[in-house]
Amino acid sequence: MVAKLSERKRVKTLTTLIALKNCFRCGREFRISHNRERVCPSCRKPRAQEHRPLSWHLSFREKQVVDLVCEAKLNKEIAYQLHLSEGTIKEYLNKIFRKLSVKNRTALAVWALARQEGATARQEGVARIRSA
Repeated sequence: MVAKLSERKRVKTLTTLIALKNCFRCGREFRISHNRERVCPSCRKPRAQEHRPLSWHLSFREKQVVDLVCEAKLNKEIAYQLHLSEGTIKEYLNKIFRKLSVKNRTALAVWALARQEGATARQEGVARIRSA
């Protein structure tokens, strides 16, 4: 009987040493060494950022919106000037933010001023008016 108890204890300690747990992030099962671990080693490693090419090709209307954002206009003012609704301007801005990987209007203005993207819209607009 004594041998059986010690064998049970040994099995119990082995199972606690080789305890398996589901990862909190990916759901895969992994071995834990400490009871507090919730994330598997593969999820703990920092992931390399995806290098996707930036699509800087903005449409004419998007360039106009960028130009007006650089002039510190509000969405309502941009909408009035371009004869669009305020919701459409918000959609344009979100689309531009995604294309250029910027987070807000200030970053967009900095990006545009660094690349003179707004001036291109003005020049194209003048060229369209003159050609018409």
